[in-house]
Amino acid sequence: MTSCHRLFFFIHSCYFAGMLIKVLSAEKYTLKLREPFSYHTLTLNSLPYVLIRVTTDTGLVGIGEAALAWDVTGETQAGALAAIKLIEPLIIGVNLLEVDDVKTLMMDVEAYLAGNTGLKAAVESALFDVLGQKEGKPIFELLGGKKKPFILLQKTFSFEEMSDDPENIIRKAQTQGVNIFKFKVGGNISAEANKLKTISELFPGINIVIDANQAWDSPAQVLIFLEMLGSVKIGWLEQPLHAHDYDGLATLRKKTQIPIMVDESCHNLWHLKILNEKKALDSVNIKLSKCGGLLEAKRMIDYCDTHGLKYMLGDMIQSDVGTAYNLHAACLGDFVSYDLTLPSRFHSSEVSGLSWDGYRVEVPTKPGLGVTC
Repeated sequence: MTSCHRLFFFIHSCYFAGMLIKVLSAEKYTLKLREPFSYHTLTLNSLPYVLIRVTTDTGLVGIGEAALAWDVTGETQAGALAAIKLIEPLIIGVNLLEVDDVKTLMMDVEAYLAGNTGLKAAVESALFDVLGQKEGKPIFELLGGKKKPFILLQKTFSFEEMSDDPENIIRKAQTQGVNIFKFKVGGNISAEANKLKTISELFPGINIVIDANQAWDSPAQVLIFLEMLGSVKIGWLEQPLHAHDYDGLATLRKKTQIPIMVDESCHNLWHLKILNEKKALDSVNIKLSKCGGLLEAKRMIDYCDTHGLKYMLGDMIQSDVGTAYNLHAACLGDFVSYDLTLPSRFHSSEVSGLSWDGYRVEVPTKPGLGVTC
């Protein structure tokens, strides 16, 4: 933290009643999946994450889940535990009074520590959690968001679920209101194309979207797969090419009528601007752990709204701690879809506070994050 910022916080402490941050802690937080989840890059059986806690001099405790995706953000559990020690001196002793204090803190962290967006999102979550508790407001209200009574998730099929028999799962999800179904592709493209054709014929009213997770090397390979799909209607094609192949995405977008959604290609507002200037996208999958938290996500949302781009809200597979933070993000914009994590994906959960009904989840309205762990 700069000397000017420290002077600013000192003056705040003298003249305004806030609360001092006394402790910033991190602990291993490993989530075990009931079933493996596979996509083009990885097969996941467990998730070695980190849980962040912020404790104030008033006794309030805020939490945040650091979802560490080493294939997307380059983060690991050991790295996050080490990085928290680096930023601890920036945060301990700071007086939290208002949202701008969190913004200033996160700018200092951003200047001091590159990357580590999953960790930064968790720290931001914990800071907003204690501030919301102090103010008696949910986080989305602190940031001027509009409450949504509940969020209806899409259903995402991994490679394993695609190769099994997804029809019964689709029927059950439909009874609970789900109408957007995402299918992971990029493995056996012939089998995947045939399966999608069958699903399209059986369920002509559903919205099918596909996610390749960087599976293909060139626009030509993508077009081969799309040709195999025939008349199957696709709502959007997510991340068909390698993350840094912006030119390839722009070329592909010219050659297909299917809207192109970016995920791994777009981490933050800077990436979003470049992609839009190259005319390489129609929409973006915004993830808090990928962009660094709600503040950057809101900047991306505002840019999309201004430039006519659509956006969905995704996650890295998270417990109800991370999902709660995502639900506050859901109140900050008009997302076309929500790809968040059902609690049934895990063996057990020590988190309380969210209310689930199948694929529906209520936005938490208690002060702060709205969940405890």
